[in-house]
Amino acid sequence: MAGGRKSKAAAPARPQNTLVVDNGAWTLKAGLVCGGSIPEPRVIPNCIARDRSRKIYVGTELEKCRDFSEIQFRRPVEKGYLVNWEAQKEIWDQELFGDKAERKCDPGETRLMLTEQPNTLPVLQTNCDQIVFEEYGFSSYYRGIGAFIKGGRVTATGLQLY
Repeated sequence: MAGGRKSKAAAPARPQNTLVVDNGAWTLKAGLVCGGSIPEPRVIPNCIARDRSRKIYVGTELEKCRDFSEIQFRRPVEKGYLVNWEAQKEIWDQELFGDKAERKCDPGETRLMLTEQPNTLPVLQTNCDQIVFEEYGFSSYYRGIGAFIKGGRVTATGLQLY
């Protein structure tokens, strides 16, 4: 019997980029941590708005709106909980992965750190998990309470987040 050793398959490479997202009720804060650099997060209005003439504004496009009379807002977060993934996905698609993204990332090669409210209902957590993996296909994912991330208890790529 020649060669009694079994060859091991190489472990897949760990992603080097981490997308950190804080889905707030009013604004969304997001930053892409690449290697050792931690950039200033982007602050994006977390809403979709429609004006009197039925023009739609998504995220930062709201800054272009000149007439705020009779404007209607649709927000994905209610009372701190992410309840409308259709709206949130539209905002993420445009602001984080679309043409407006300052630093584009491939979700398949990126880790995601996502904040959530304490005591989030399990059905909302399951829905979030399904969207993150099935719709976007992130390589790995951490969903946790924002205070732990901001307090430095959880780190992105070994670096403290404050």
